[in-house]
Amino acid sequence: MHSVKTALITGGSRGVGLHMARELAQQGYAIALLVRSDREAAQRAVSQLQQQGADAAFWQVDITDRHAVQQVLAQVVQTLGTPCLLVNNAGATAAAPLLELSDHQWQQVLHTQLTGTFVMSVETVRLMAPGGVIINIAGASAHRCYPNAGAFGPSKAGVVNLTAQMSIEWASRGIRVCGISPGPIRDSDSHWATDEPLLAQEVARLPLQRPVSGDEVARSVAFLASDAAASFTGQMLILDSGGLNTWYMTEQEAR
Repeated sequence: MHSVKTALITGGSRGVGLHMARELAQQGYAIALLVRSDREAAQRAVSQLQQQGADAAFWQVDITDRHAVQQVLAQVVQTLGTPCLLVNNAGATAAAPLLELSDHQWQQVLHTQLTGTFVMSVETVRLMAPGGVIINIAGASAHRCYPNAGAFGPSKAGVVNLTAQMSIEWASRGIRVCGISPGPIRDSDSHWATDEPLLAQEVARLPLQRPVSGDEVARSVAFLASDAAASFTGQMLILDSGGLNTWYMTEQEAR
């Protein structure tokens, strides 16, 4: 019999996902990390979490493959216990203007971020007891447009709508579904890390003129998963230093 609460995190082996895993481990969760390919990063993350004193393990799986997800979830339950928290954090990017975006890029981004969130949530909620929480990570581009985000933005906007749909369908199960839309994040694994000048330009447009940190997103996940957010469902927590209230960055400014 597992008595420790278990958190399931997709894309949790690095970057913001690893910040989430560390924060939730501090909150007493056993941590199950799901990764697609980077087993070395996942093993390093698990070792770090275990050094914190947490029960932790990782599984390699394609989150868009329903049968594979079902098999992994059965293993998670046997190893760490039934998840009471799912964080859908796995993502994919394809930085290109719409006219240059290939069908493969479009499908890869939407399949990972939207279909993956759907499959993981549907299969996990079948196992969850009342009181469970699902947190979907979207992004500022779900609410405003950016150059070269023609696949990323629509996929994240779909996650926002899917979050609301899940929340009304699963409220009768006692499950809350909510999400977080972070703005520009300064992190070594963020896509902004490859273009510091563009990050600085975007940050300068934000009312608070500062990027979001991985720790801030992680603490917000812990809050939404807690009893302090017991009435919060179907909504997104927007962490973007006030960026939603500013003008869009134009394509010329992004060059």
